Amino acid sequence: MKAQSLSFPIRLPEAIQAEALRLLDASHGAINAIVCELWPQLDLFAADRRGPAWKQVEKHLITRNGHGSRQQRNEWESAGRILRAQATRKQIFETVVPLLTDALIRPADEKRPARKDHRAISDQVRALRTQLRDEGEDVDAFMAMTNVLEQACNVFLRTGTFPQTYSELQPVPVHSAGQITFAGDDGMLKGQTYRARIEHRLFCDLASHEECTNASLWLRLKAPDEQHKWAWGAWSVEIPLPEVVCGYLDQGATTQAPTLREVRGDDGQRLVVLDLILEVPAKYVSDLVQEKRILGFDWGVRSLITVSILEKPDVDGEPPRQMSRPVFLDTGALDGKQARLRREIDRLKSCKQRYDTLIEQAQQASKKQRIPLPPHFAEWQTRTEGYEKRIGQCWDMYARRNQEVAHLAANLLILLALLFDCRIICGENLTTLKTIGRGRGVRGRFRNWRNNTTVRGELWRVLKYKCYLAGIRTRTVEPRGTTHTCPRCHEPARTFASPASADRRKAIDWGAWLCCENPACGWNGARDYAASLNIAALGIAFLRTYCETGTYRGFRMTSQEVKPCSYIGQGATQLLLSQGFTTRPIKGKHVYYAGWSYSIRLCTSHPATTLAILSTSQLRKNVLRSA
Repeated sequence: MKAQSLSFPIRLPEAIQAEALRLLDASHGAINAIVCELWPQLDLFAADRRGPAWKQVEKHLITRNGHGSRQQRNEWESAGRILRAQATRKQIFETVVPLLTDALIRPADEKRPARKDHRAISDQVRALRTQLRDEGEDVDAFMAMTNVLEQACNVFLRTGTFPQTYSELQPVPVHSAGQITFAGDDGMLKGQTYRARIEHRLFCDLASHEECTNASLWLRLKAPDEQHKWAWGAWSVEIPLPEVVCGYLDQGATTQAPTLREVRGDDGQRLVVLDLILEVPAKYVSDLVQEKRILGFDWGVRSLITVSILEKPDVDGEPPRQMSRPVFLDTGALDGKQARLRREIDRLKSCKQRYDTLIEQAQQASKKQRIPLPPHFAEWQTRTEGYEKRIGQCWDMYARRNQEVAHLAANLLILLALLFDCRIICGENLTTLKTIGRGRGVRGRFRNWRNNTTVRGELWRVLKYKCYLAGIRTRTVEPRGTTHTCPRCHEPARTFASPASADRRKAIDWGAWLCCENPACGWNGARDYAASLNIAALGIAFLRTYCETGTYRGFRMTSQEVKPCSYIGQGATQLLLSQGFTTRPIKGKHVYYAGWSYSIRLCTSHPATTLAILSTSQLRKNVLRSA
């Protein structure tokens, strides 16, 4: 059965928190000790990876901690997963060692210190992948190589020399917080370190007179007591499970070994969370030969994402046909909140830095001149701690908003793909791209900061597993050239600030309006719109090549296989009501897409189970109205 593993964090009740913390404290030290002992033998975990990780650790571990058979297996499994991941990273490091030269570092100048040259790093990795004949296929390897090179550059900026061994690059990766998996035990019913049971009940809702289901969890742990003696604790109280878990259980989802981990708040409070892991059934994807349409989306300059859909022609040699008008997902209001939050973080950092300077100066003066500390020294320390706590709270809020936006964008992409009967979604692999330069003005600086630190990687992570569940393929394409190429003639194009004639006198790299330089074409339009068409054209080239040769191959905008797309007005109307001329969403608690306010409601509130809801009655009215 094709399935996808999903994790749902469940906070444990207060009555079992202390017991779970003692278990994590005991396993935390044991796992770190195992990692430190086997770190010199890291190469042993790079070869054979068949079977559980704890069996591989057991063969090479000498010491035992006496925690019991199954508890030790859980600790070995947690340590083995760390060692396996680090062994893979070590292999990548040994591959990129020849690239570690001064060409990856930009020297210091009058205004800025020495720093990494991100463009040179990307070029070096692409050249290496071309040499290894992996370009266009192994995107994860490209990301890993880039990350390892950037980490090596950080070592150079800190020490003045590049690392020549992996131990110089990566210190021993010990856990700072407790975390342990129960994968080494015998299951929920017969486990020797934990026991759990899930009850799935059917009941009748008195208000709606409909049959509903709910699910609850009971947990029992074997942990050390206050005298450090291992013993079984009592069963926990009933732990209600979220509605989404009940829905997956109704679909036939099965449980896997959970993970127990510690979460530390900004105030230092320690909480224990149980990650309930379900194996959810996923839909099988259709054969690529049967596919004809590609959904391409671009990470926009003015909007979050821009979507276009192309169809592969039936006759060879004809250009792909555009099947949809562009769809822009504008998150301007949320971007404004994030920008204000970023300015607040900068202000708090500035305040904290000022008090850190005062504390450092007072300590140095007290040490050199042998005078007592000033009377406000304790107040300075308290304010510094308060600023640090508030900075952490701001970053947590920022991360939660990014995750919400990623789910919103992923749901919109899947919704449009299903509406247009499309089973392939293509997008740029933007997790390794970095915006070069500081940007001009507040808007430019926030644009660069948003592009470098926000939703890109999170969007791909969320989109991949959701598409896997829905039976939709995802594919990353080469981003180079997609934003400065005309989608109609594939000639180079320049970007400007706006379509106004006054703004089209000087081209800018981050312009929102694209104009073709070919006099015979003269196409102009939104830069994000053109990029989405080019990305979809790259997907069409991949699909056409696979149908002809049966092989997977990646393309660039300069490849001859990539054809310009044609626009047919009759076939490009939306399946829903056209967008119209509304430029801003309607005010209220819910966010409506411009022109679709009667058809789609994009709800960003946390309790909502879905973010894209089709209104059947309004959809029928809109279809009749447009007809």
